[in-house]
Formats: sequence, structure tokens, C-alpha cells
Amino acid sequence: MTRRARWTGLTVSLRLQLLALLAALLIPLGVILLLLLPAFMNEKFNSIERTQVQQFSDIARANLHTEEDRVGLFVLNFSLWTETFEYAAGRNDRYLAANLVPGTFIGGKVDYWGIAAPGGRLLSAATLRDNRVVDATAIVTDFFASLPRPLPASGSAGVIRRGGQAYIVAARPITRDDGQGRGGVMLLARTLTPQVLQELTYQGQVFSAALSLTPVPETQVRFLEDRVRATSPLSAPSGPPQLALDLSIPRAVHAAGLIGAQQLRLTMLITTLIGVAAFMLFLNRRVLNVLDGYKRDTQRIARDPTHRLDGRDPTELGLLARTINALLDHLQEREGQLRDRSQRDELTGAFTRSGLLERLNNTPVRSALIVEVPRLQELSGLYGNAMVDTLLREITGRLGELGPQHVVARLSSSGLALITTGQDTPDPRVILRELERPFQLKDAEIPLKFTAGYVESPYAVPVPTLLRHANIALQHALDEREPIGLFNEEMLRMSQYGHLLEASLQGADTRGELSLLYQPIQNLQTGQWEAMEALLRWKHPTLGSVPPGTFIPVAERAGLIGTLGEWALRCAVQDARNAQRIAPLRVNVNVSPIQLLSPDFAARVLEILRELHAPPTLLTLEVTESSVMQNVDLACRHLEDLRAAGVRIALDDFGSGHSSLALLADLPLDTVKLDRSFLRDSARGGTRGALLGSAIRLAGDLGLHTVAEGVEDEAMLQMLRDFECGAAQGYHLARPERLEELLGRLQAIRPR
Repeated sequence: MTRRARWTGLTVSLRLQLLALLAALLIPLGVILLLLLPAFMNEKFNSIERTQVQQFSDIARANLHTEEDRVGLFVLNFSLWTETFEYAAGRNDRYLAANLVPGTFIGGKVDYWGIAAPGGRLLSAATLRDNRVVDATAIVTDFFASLPRPLPASGSAGVIRRGGQAYIVAARPITRDDGQGRGGVMLLARTLTPQVLQELTYQGQVFSAALSLTPVPETQVRFLEDRVRATSPLSAPSGPPQLALDLSIPRAVHAAGLIGAQQLRLTMLITTLIGVAAFMLFLNRRVLNVLDGYKRDTQRIARDPTHRLDGRDPTELGLLARTINALLDHLQEREGQLRDRSQRDELTGAFTRSGLLERLNNTPVRSALIVEVPRLQELSGLYGNAMVDTLLREITGRLGELGPQHVVARLSSSGLALITTGQDTPDPRVILRELERPFQLKDAEIPLKFTAGYVESPYAVPVPTLLRHANIALQHALDEREPIGLFNEEMLRMSQYGHLLEASLQGADTRGELSLLYQPIQNLQTGQWEAMEALLRWKHPTLGSVPPGTFIPVAERAGLIGTLGEWALRCAVQDARNAQRIAPLRVNVNVSPIQLLSPDFAARVLEILRELHAPPTLLTLEVTESSVMQNVDLACRHLEDLRAAGVRIALDDFGSGHSSLALLADLPLDTVKLDRSFLRDSARGGTRGALLGSAIRLAGDLGLHTVAEGVEDEAMLQMLRDFECGAAQGYHLARPERLEELLGRLQAIRPR
């Protein structure tokens, strides 16, 4: 009895300890599951939804701002027009009959038209109603009243409210074609109906947007039972916002999160109960055996993720095993979805680089084609990001039409790859021709010329090797300005040579390997040298003289062009200062696109001039059209700051590519350097040569100095004189020389 009593007492004591232990475990767990976890997850879901609705609101407002810019550009077409200027001055009676027609409203997607005289008097106010142009004086007068006083030279645009209706209004001062004069104000407006708003903001099932007549000072987010709503201000042409954009999204994340939280809590609860039952029955060897079996299964799962726990046990342990198996199945399925998503480009659906490598890890590969899509930034500026996204999807779709034996991947923002897994290798030129068929995007037909690199092998090779070789071929095509590069061993050697040059360029300026040659520019009216162009040269200690066309692209790719360009600028300015004792020559220095588009380019140039105590008028910077077009706003800011300080700006290689005559009027320029192809084609009687005289006359009309490059004989020189070109340079006049030799020749030919 004594031993039994002791055993009973011991049993009771352990039970109390067990209950205390369970209470210590279950009470905090219940607090976490029932109180803390739901509150925490609810806050997280609210944060996600707040971010989502703000992002969609920003996108919708950006789309509205894009429409404002479009209406503003349409206004610009009329305001920057001498005929409009003359009408505003009362000297063009036929203007309205020719321009205030239904086609103006329909083609420009605007609803209201207004022109005010320089004194503010309303000259014309109209709208399109039933395909007829009718008077709209009252509302157009209200539109003019909403504009800032005075109206800035760049115009003004925004969203305003009149009564219960919203309008997009844009206005600009009226000037002549050359931007001179102040001839009143041109205004266009578009009614912002719900249909127009839906069209502009691309509403779908993800979000809905509407206009609120109650403006707010900043974005406000409200959580409703089934939706999240963000109200954001829409800027007016002047003054505080008059309208707000009301954007809402369904609370799908929150609803799914609550279900997930409930499932998580349920799973944790079941797991806890099973654990408690197992702990209470720990003396049962069958439980220990099952747990041992689970231990073996989990160890096997670590090696083989497809293995599952043995769930045949009828007790809670079996339920635990089946629940864990279900979770493992769900996690494995989710992991597969995430892996597939990570392997696919979200925009185009093509494989990513990592997805491509995993997809073709054990697949024989014979050829690879890498295509570089050109001018994406320019096209984005012209047509908008959405149109460029559509373009990329169309290009990827065309590559995908080649058949299942080809795998398409997007390697970068502008690089696509086509990998052939079959035995037959494709003809890359045929693929490129098919790819270059014009793209129809809405009302615009966009022609593109791609650059590609192609490699094929008679036997299967690893995909990374093929991609490296195709990239080498692509870089060769870009450097040589060819449509396609076909990989060969010589390209590989040249690529290795380029890497050698890249390593050797490090510190070339401090080792004294760089030098400058100068080619004079002759004024064709006076016959005197007016400037000299600085040309960078590099003499490698073992490789000898490396051509600029070889090492400058290497320096740009390696990020060294900034150092080399600054060295050349310093030396050229210092040499020009020294040359002033003999002749008042300016020095022309070429600017790389990478230099031009650096944030502190203008400030750095002016700082170098101050350090060298050189007047800014001594320097002319030569920029190319292609470098300016990469970021027109930033480039123009730099060029305007430099010109304001006295530095002259020259547009180099004009006419060598897709040159735009509008650039001559829009860019802050002093000089236009005509590409040598103009002169060479003229001398041969080519069709492009007919543009030479027109380009010179146009530049003269715009007050720009013209310099023709590539003068090779006296006939070319005479032709330029006949066209009244300002200046010329070329081998017929003088070859590039060291400064000492150039100044010596100058002293020899100067009249005594």
C-alpha cells in the first residue's frame, strides 16, 4: 500500500506538472493565434493594399498627365505657327476657315478651341457639336480665366471643373514659327467624361477610377468593407487643385489574407493538439514507433522532396502526417509556380536568363541569335511606356512563331535571344527580315532596324558558351554599325583584344600614353583658320598606336571615357590658351554620350575652365544627335548652361543618321557640322547630295554657323564656297598634327 500510494502521489504530481506545462504553452499560443497574429496580419494586408492603391493611383494620374502633354503638344502645333500669330494680330482673315474645322477636333481628340488676342480679348471660341463647329464663348472664357497670369512661355495645362463637368485644358503663348513674338494665347480643351477617363487610365478588372468634385490637398486612402479607395489631387493650370481622382481596388489581398490566416491558425491548432496528444501518450511505443517513422520520412524528404510521411496511422499522428503532406504538396506546388514565374519575363512571357539556362540545362543546343531592340528610350518618349511594352510583346511573339524547336528569352530590357534546340539551324538574316516588318501600334506604323549577333556550332555546346559568343557577335555588329554579326574565331580574338585594351586603358593618362592632334577648321569667307579640332590618340607601349575608333568604344563600355574625356578637355583648353599668342584659335572638343548625360557635366566643364583660367569663349564642344536623343531634357539643360557661360556648342555628324531638321531649331546650338557623307555624295552626284545646299541654307536662316567635314579636293572646296558654307575641314586643307607643327605651319603661312 505504501509503494502504491507513493506511485499514486507521483502520478498526481506529474499530472499537475504536465497541466501546468500545457497551460504555460497553450495560453501564450492562444493569445498569439487569436489576438496578436490576426492583428499583425491585418496590418500587413492593409499596408499591401495601401501600397497597391497608391501605385495604381499614381499610374492613373500619370496617364492623365500624359493626355495633358498630348493636348499641350497639339496646342503647340498651332501656337508655334506664324499663321496663328497673324490671326491673333488681326491680319489673317482666312485662318479660321482653314483650321477651325471638324477635323481639327476629331484628329486632335479635343472638344474646345479658343484663341485670345495679345490684350486678352477673346477672338475665337468654338466646340464641335453634331459634327458642326459651334460657338462656345461662355465656357472658353471660363477656361481662359483658369490660366495663370501671366501665362508662362512654356504654357500651362491641367484639369479644371466647370459646374459638374471636368476638362483637360492646355494653353500656350502664340509665337511665330521661329518662336519669336508674343501674339496672344492658344487654348484647347478635352471633356473628361467617364468614358474618356476609362480610356486614358486603362481601367480593367484590377481597379476602377472616377473623378471627385471635392479636391483634396494630398492623396488620402480609405479602407472600406470590400474596397480600398485612394483620392488624389489633380493639378489645375493655376491655383489649388479643383478635382480629385477617386481610385479603388477590391480588397482581394485582405480577403485572401484572412482565409490564409485562418488556415494558418487552424493548421497550427491541429498541430498543437496532435503534439499534446503525442506528449500525453509518450509511453505508448506505437506512438514512439510512428514518431521514429516520421523522423525517417522527414530525413528522406530532405533528400527527396517528393517523398511524403506515412499517413496510415488512424490516430491524430496520422492526421498530422496527412496535414503536413498536404502542406508539403501545397508548398511544392507554390514553389513550382514561383520558380516558373522567376523563369519567365513578366512583360513578354519569354524565359529570363536564369530560366533559359535551367530550361536548356540538359538540352543539346546548336545556335543562338541575340537581337538588340533599338531606340527604346526614344520610342518610350514618343509613344509612352505602354506602347513600348506592346512593341516588345509583339517582337517576342514574332520570335515565338518560329516553332517549338526554338526557345525565346529576354536577356535584358532591350535584348532578346532565340535558341535553336533542333538539328536544323535557321538563317539569321531571314529571321531579322521577318522581324523588321513594320509594327502597327494603334494609329502609328513603326519601322525598326534591329542589330543582332548570331552563332552556330556543328555540334551541341552549352548554352552559356553560345550566349557569350552571340554577345560577342552582337557587340561586333554594334561597333561596326552592321545589322548582324556572325560569330567567328576572329571576333573572339578581337573581344579578347578589347579586354586587353580595357585593362591597358586604366591609367593611360597618368602614364603619358595619351596625346592630342589638332586639325584646323578654315573659314571659307576669309580663308583664315578659325578653330582647331582636338583628336585624342593613344600609343600603347607594346601594341603601338591604337586607332580612336578601336579604343574609344572600349573606354565607353568600360566606364573610362569620363576620365579620358576630362584629360582631353584639360589638355585641349591649355593648348588653346598657349596658341593664343600666335593666333586667336578656338578649340573643338568632342563629347561622348556618357559624358554629356552625366548629371554634373556642365558644372564640371565650367570648373575646369575656371581652374585653367581660360575664357569659355575659347571652347567649342561637339555633341552628336544620337547622344542628345538619349535624354533630350538633361542634354539641353547642360548645353544651355554651357552656352549661357560662353561655351559654343556644335552638332557633330549632322546628316549621318536619322537627322531631324527640327533639332536645329530646338537644340541650343551655335554650329552645325555637316557629315562627310553629305559632301562625298554631292561630289559623286548622289541623291543625298541634293540636301547639302538646303541644309546649309536652313542652318544660315536659323543663325547657325556651318562647318563641312571631309573636304578631300579642290572641287569639294569650291562646291562649299558656291553653297556659301561657313567653314570646312579635311585632308585637302590640313591633316591632324601636333600642336607645335600646326602652329609652325600657321606662322609660315601668315602674312608678314
